[in-house]
Amino acid sequence: MLMVIDAIKNEVEDNDIKGWHRLDKSAGAEKIYERREYIILRVKKGYVVYNTKKRFENGHTHLQSFEMSKTLIDNCVRKKRPKTNSLYLLESHIRVTNDSKYKQILEEMMNAKRNKTKDNKYHNRKYCSAC
Repeated sequence: MLMVIDAIKNEVEDNDIKGWHRLDKSAGAEKIYERREYIILRVKKGYVVYNTKKRFENGHTHLQSFEMSKTLIDNCVRKKRPKTNSLYLLESHIRVTNDSKYKQILEEMMNAKRNKTKDNKYHNRKYCSAC
């Protein structure tokens, strides 16, 4: 059982969720941000974004930056397309969101980025004569 210390409301919540024991070996993970069903927990090495309407195993992701964690939540709430080239961040959006249409858009973006090769990229002929 993990005790989550809510820094926003100064309350302590007891959660019996499998997998939380691996997040932080100290007194507990600290909840530092909340928006709708999404929360951000501060753990030993970075932050965990968690969708409380999903099982923990399927609805959380680990990030290094608090600002990126907030951006991920904002994108999921507003159903915005992320402006990132990182496959890890796209996968993080997919793991956290509940919306199936938004998830499908993100999966299409991931497939497009995976299938992109050097041959498909634009080259400026003036600077790339060997291409």
